[in-house]
Amino acid sequence: MAAYIALFAQVSSDSLPIIEQLIASGQFQEALRRTEGLPLTVQRHLLASKSHDGLRDAARAVAEAEKALALDPRNEAAHLQLGQIFLSNNTPQGALEVFTDALALHPHSFLLRTGRGLALKDLNLYDEAIAELKKCLEAKPGFAICFDGLATSYLNAKRFDELAAAAAEQEKINSADYRSPYFAAAARSATGGPVKETMALLRSSIKRNPRFAAAHALLGRVLIQEGDIAGAISALESAVRLRPDYAPALLNLAQAYKKAGREQDAARVFDRLRAANEKERAGKPALIYHRGPK
Repeated sequence: MAAYIALFAQVSSDSLPIIEQLIASGQFQEALRRTEGLPLTVQRHLLASKSHDGLRDAARAVAEAEKALALDPRNEAAHLQLGQIFLSNNTPQGALEVFTDALALHPHSFLLRTGRGLALKDLNLYDEAIAELKKCLEAKPGFAICFDGLATSYLNAKRFDELAAAAAEQEKINSADYRSPYFAAAARSATGGPVKETMALLRSSIKRNPRFAAAHALLGRVLIQEGDIAGAISALESAVRLRPDYAPALLNLAQAYKKAGREQDAARVFDRLRAANEKERAGKPALIYHRGPK
């Protein structure tokens, strides 16, 4: 999600359009090379940070963003850049502190508030995340990243009625959004809603975005419950093809194989599930973040 914030945190500088275009097109090494001879301005450090970030060198990306902030501690784009690096690299506490501090300087910033809401979600502080992301959607109704964060927070907090209402509102505003029928289906599935409606919503989500693994996975689970094992296997195989380490889909696929008498396939998928769970327990690498002077 943080990548969406990065799209809106582009440095505005008429003198540096070529470097910005290189970053936008994914030519990060060439963009970085072109920053080397530039004066040490906020813009130069931000462009270097974005280039390092694109090259997956998070430590250098952070260092360049911090240099930009050292030159201009109030710079909104620099706060956005630093915060989104932390969000992208499994350091939500650092992101939360960056966005919170920046909001004190720019209290009306939609993007800073969005970043703060997403950081709260990643910290599992769902009630606080919901409050922030609702404000974001009030400012920009239908904004996809805010809806996704809000709906995920409702789902994880088991606030299913509010999830259903948010999905219905998103559908009114943006009938092309593949997330709204998925979250509507998730709310119905959690509360025992009509199965035919749930499946229709999931198929609508998949039609809008065939690569959305979560919709395939939930459809597979519903089909297992309905006794359509062949259909469930097809949906769940699609889910794990799209997201090979998606544990809920792996679990349901293994169970579906067992129900179909495909014991060897079930054992193979259970092995994949164990590996995915071990990987999850090991945790994703995070950045070291500390406030104040180093």
